[in-house]
Amino acid sequence: MIEKIIKIKDEIGFHARTSSLFAKQASAFQSEIFIEFNHKKGNGKSTLSLMTLGVKSQDVIKICANGIDEIKALKTLEELIKNNFKT
Repeated sequence: MIEKIIKIKDEIGFHARTSSLFAKQASAFQSEIFIEFNHKKGNGKSTLSLMTLGVKSQDVIKICANGIDEIKALKTLEELIKNNFKT
């Protein structure tokens, strides 16, 4: 398992659009993807799970990836966040 701490810079945070984009990207990988925020853990492949975490702009999250393509998954998701969810 690998992990990365990253700050959400999008104006709103994990809302419907950004959660959906993140979940879609995460679902492209075989690895399990989880987001940890404020002592809660959400499934990175589930839009609803991400939205219920309550992540807002400037919050810091931890992305966890575990599986055969975990390195590529983490790098891809990190880039998605750094690019403010622009694909």
